[in-house]
Amino acid sequence: MTDTEWLALLKRSPRKAHSVLIEQYGNLVYAIVINKLRSCAEREEIEDCVSDVFVKVFESAAKFDPEYGTLKSFISTIAKNTAIDGFRRLTCRRNVTSSIEDDGIILPPADDSPEEETQQKLFRRRLWEIVRSLGEPDTSIIVFQYFYDLTIREIAIKLSMSADAVQKRSLRARKRIGQILSDENYC
Repeated sequence: MTDTEWLALLKRSPRKAHSVLIEQYGNLVYAIVINKLRSCAEREEIEDCVSDVFVKVFESAAKFDPEYGTLKSFISTIAKNTAIDGFRRLTCRRNVTSSIEDDGIILPPADDSPEEETQQKLFRRRLWEIVRSLGEPDTSIIVFQYFYDLTIREIAIKLSMSADAVQKRSLRARKRIGQILSDENYC
């Protein structure tokens, strides 16, 4: 798939574009990350970094312009910078000193799918954006209901509303969230 075809797919179906991106460039990103982090990171930390790379690529996809370079170089740059940031964070935390440019063996990707983990992170991030965009008091109702596990009655007391009003607003907000996610091909 060419870079312009991928951009068109991104506009039509972000989820499919994300899957294609991981399928085409997953091994490249894994190789870049592991080359930078192998001396200071555990397997889970390497996989988290790979997932973070794809989240950053997906979030900054609007900045990509095929006239200024290839998608491969765009992804490679993000992978390198993310891995270097991870290296700094891990070595500061562990007081480890090792060279980030050491050559060595590239390990194959783990059995756990970084694609699934990345998709889950993107979904959670998008869901949180949608909840925040609902406006008050709907955002507060959803947050209290699903993040704090409060009952409708407890939420009504906190927000100085009737329990019926909270129930109706919660139902409408959940329908709105479902519709947005459905429109964006998440459901």
